[in-house]
Amino acid sequence: MKKKKGNIFLKILGGLFIVYVALFIANMSGYYESKIRDQVIVTEERIKQFEEKVQNGEEVDITSFLNNEREDYSSKMSLLGDNLTSSLENFVSGGMDIVGKVLKSLF
Repeated sequence: MKKKKGNIFLKILGGLFIVYVALFIANMSGYYESKIRDQVIVTEERIKQFEEKVQNGEEVDITSFLNNEREDYSSKMSLLGDNLTSSLENFVSGGMDIVGKVLKSLF
């Protein structure tokens, strides 16, 4: 008996789906949320410092309370992964909209 060769399209599609799921999970793992939470904590501390200085009648320079430093840890691969995830999400969403319209027209 000869083994049948698998459909190459299905293999590629399966591989892309696995990559999509892996990137989606990595993106949604909470790293971004933890960074935002840290920024909120820092912002609340700076607001308290600002209010204390205002209550004490000290001269306040708003620029001393601003944090304009941003660290960029993105790489070409992470940007590619984010772009791929967004593209696949839009593709799947569009496909689901079309399926919904077709089913709506049938019923």
